[in-house]
Amino acid sequence: MSRPLRLAYLSLETPRPGQASQTHIDEIIASLRQAGWQVELFATTRGGASAHTSFLQRLLDYGRVQLTLTRCLREFDAVFVRSHFMALPLALWARWRKVPIVQEINGKPADIGVTYPALKPFSPLFAWLYRTQYRMAGHLVAVTEGLSQWARGFAGHDRVSTVSNGANTDLFRPDGPRADIPGRYVVFVGGLVAWHGIGTMLAALQEPAWPADVKLVIVGDGVERGKVEAAKADPRLLWLGRQPYDAVPALLRGALAALCVIEDQDGRSAAGVAPLKLFEAMACGIPVIASDLPFQAEIVRQADAGLVVPPASPSAIAMAARTLGEAPAKAGILGRNGAVYVAREASWRQRGAEIDRILRATIPAN
Repeated sequence: MSRPLRLAYLSLETPRPGQASQTHIDEIIASLRQAGWQVELFATTRGGASAHTSFLQRLLDYGRVQLTLTRCLREFDAVFVRSHFMALPLALWARWRKVPIVQEINGKPADIGVTYPALKPFSPLFAWLYRTQYRMAGHLVAVTEGLSQWARGFAGHDRVSTVSNGANTDLFRPDGPRADIPGRYVVFVGGLVAWHGIGTMLAALQEPAWPADVKLVIVGDGVERGKVEAAKADPRLLWLGRQPYDAVPALLRGALAALCVIEDQDGRSAAGVAPLKLFEAMACGIPVIASDLPFQAEIVRQADAGLVVPPASPSAIAMAARTLGEAPAKAGILGRNGAVYVAREASWRQRGAEIDRILRATIPAN
């Protein structure tokens, strides 16, 4: 019997409980292990704006993790990198050692300037760092088709596939307990950041069309928490903060609808968005209210799993909440449609199988 294949998973974006990046990493690793891989995670511990660490501390952390991996690189058959501009040293070392790398792309280089405006002047440098890595990669995996098309032109080759996000259908499913929240509510689960439309959804709560008996439940934390705290006087707003991963399905199942109202801040969403929250809400059998951005809007329309609204439109969000609230039978059908779609096409088990095929194809034949 041949030995199991070994994979090093490199993440210079620090995984943190309750954040989508950690869920994404954990689920991919679990699905690849189910596919027969032995996977070891190499991740930083000091990154991210919420860590309040200096750039020097992060820089040392980037170096520490990559040095640790380079010392044992020959033990692995391939490396899977959650794309990061500072991963170039490892990419160069793996190329020299002839260990194939698959780079996962979750956004464009310009996203750094959106998240950290002070770094915008360095955008050409970031673009060079990413392009150099992408050109050397054995394969690129992008989470939306728009990103795949962009990556082909940016990297100058066609070794690119689309493997989107998904949902853990063992945990996120229509049947199961519901959260003990009285009355009807619309829920948002995710980071409190500008492009998630936090200000817009809070404004929607004040629109005349928003149903008077429907709460807005917000689950998550982040840099825009001040906006939520300022609005807490409204009795229809319930902010639960960050919740454990396994507590989220019950919160979703009890909701009238889930919000996926991402906004195209500085063009960061023009290549499409595939948020975890979309697939997890659909998997729980509730309709979604999604902004009309590439990829996520196409999925909602294709699956007939909710309502699509213009980005950054409080009135449209409020009207969508009213429409679903006034038509429970129709809302139920939309929710069931979404659950069927995710179970059929977007479970993490299926996503892992897709990545497994890509990884195996990059490994040179013995």
